[in-house]
Amino acid sequence: MSERKASERRRHPRARKRFVVRFGHGDLAHSGYTQDISDSGVYLQANVIYPPHTILVLQIEYPEKTVSTRGVVRWSKDLPPAFRRSLKGGMGVEFTTPVDHPREKPAPTSVRPIPARGSSEPPSPASERELERGATRRRQVSTIAGNTFEVLQTEYRGAFYLRVFQLPRTEGSGDALLNQVFWTREEAERAVKDFLREH
Repeated sequence: MSERKASERRRHPRARKRFVVRFGHGDLAHSGYTQDISDSGVYLQANVIYPPHTILVLQIEYPEKTVSTRGVVRWSKDLPPAFRRSLKGGMGVEFTTPVDHPREKPAPTSVRPIPARGSSEPPSPASERELERGATRRRQVSTIAGNTFEVLQTEYRGAFYLRVFQLPRTEGSGDALLNQVFWTREEAERAVKDFLREH
């Protein structure tokens, strides 16, 4: 599809803005930059390119706040390995979950502003519904005592939200045994290790 035809089919006008984007297939393993962005999608430049129809998780770092979403690759343009150091390939990604662009509307007054990473203030709590917009890593862990736990670690709004559940989950046991939020992945991993040592 030519760039002209693609622009004619776009539902929303695109703004040429450059924001850092962390992205990946299931996690935020790679980073790149927006070339342009709209309500429905983004032209993403990066050294790692995924093929069309790949579902990606994305974290867009606006100056005002960081927004997490998901998208599907509609087109991609990869480069030969010899050119990847000096040039970047690109992907057209269509958002599959709504994106709350900070330029469009302010955050609801009922939500506290997100503290900056590294501040003395702890990260803001988030509901399970909010965490669905983040990138979640799931794993099962068994302890020497014979207990099995499901560990959910979600990266959302620049922080790491950790929940640990006893398995198997039965009716009435849906509450997390550990539910905390940390500024760094290392702190979250340390909390998991401490929890497992005690159980």
